[in-house]
Amino acid sequence: MMRSLIIFYSRTGKTLTVANTIKEALGSHVKEITDFTTNRSVLDYMFTSVIDSASINPRKVDIDYYETIFIGTPVWIGAMTPAIKKIIDNIDFKNKNVILFNTYKKIGEDIAMKRMAKLVKKHNGNVIGGFSVPTIGTNEDIIDYTTLALEEFNLV
Repeated sequence: MMRSLIIFYSRTGKTLTVANTIKEALGSHVKEITDFTTNRSVLDYMFTSVIDSASINPRKVDIDYYETIFIGTPVWIGAMTPAIKKIIDNIDFKNKNVILFNTYKKIGEDIAMKRMAKLVKKHNGNVIGGFSVPTIGTNEDIIDYTTLALEEFNLV
């Protein structure tokens, strides 16, 4: 069995639902990133890849034990959240396979995925794929989309 870790940030619980679905399907360990930052400006949402506006806990995650790392974030105006950008910047993913996921309401998931993949690769990660989960439906819909994505990766 693959040793996997899910690192994610969730503000409304939708990305948490995806993380929990992966955990239940694969027996993964989970590390939720908390962002203590309040009062973000519109620029913080628009330029998360250049503005560091996250005050996160934990600041770094030890990934040595794991073979595969899942990284998940909601999409904010076509970008990953500041918390996920910061945690990726604080980790060396050398010799690790990484699967990215994001949750989105309407648009921007592809741009966010490309930005995440580029950042993980910059930190030596081997991005083996990713998937996006729409959140306009019910929690059951989110679980179904996630399960289908895991099946497409031949993980379940």
